[in-house]
Amino acid sequence: MSGSRPRLLPSKQYIPAEDSDLLDLLCSRFNVAKTTLEPASEIPTTLDMRVKQDAHIPSHVLAVFDIPESEWGSSYQPLLVPIRVDLFTRGFRSKIIPLSPPGSTFPVPHCAENVEGQFVTLPVVPLLVPHAPSIPLLFLFGLGLETRSHLLCCRLLPAEVIGEFPAPPTMANIMATLCNDEQIREHSKFNHGLWKNILSLGPRDSHFIELAQTAWNVTVEARRIRQRNTASHITSVPN
Repeated sequence: MSGSRPRLLPSKQYIPAEDSDLLDLLCSRFNVAKTTLEPASEIPTTLDMRVKQDAHIPSHVLAVFDIPESEWGSSYQPLLVPIRVDLFTRGFRSKIIPLSPPGSTFPVPHCAENVEGQFVTLPVVPLLVPHAPSIPLLFLFGLGLETRSHLLCCRLLPAEVIGEFPAPPTMANIMATLCNDEQIREHSKFNHGLWKNILSLGPRDSHFIELAQTAWNVTVEARRIRQRNTASHITSVPN
């Protein structure tokens, strides 16, 4: 049997370093610093977040997780995702944030004693979702905080595949050729998770939904192509 050619792997995603952490980017859009809970700690009713700039402050923070709390291990940490109830109501169909009493106002930043800088105390809403890692991306675009389509696309598919948009068959064939099995599994897990979050939370942005659905369909077809090619190779190898 002739030696197999080395597989070409996709280029690194064209995402600036400052945009590599989507939760940090989301927090920056709300002018607060990303924070975490201690592993295996209970979800608090309120949370103080450090304020970077007193403007466009969030109204709530979501404690996002994708496995039931009863199944959390000793190292599990939910994502702490800032959000504004007015933006969420406008951008999504689901109702995940409890109604505030009439006359309620948004939280106001304050100075903490013996601590430099300002903080804002936010009510915490626990949220069980199908896929926690893709929630920051969903909220960035679903809330209208991010409009750069290349940032979305490069999170979902390799750059070489995106270059063939909008031709799903060609995109799937290129993805099946360029990506190894592990890379396709990673893309499949993330894109499927994002799609399930879309179905669960109901964003209203039809363009965002279309791009996410295309990415998921392309990933599914690329996986099928890889599986067919692998099965064909196995049956063609002589005993």
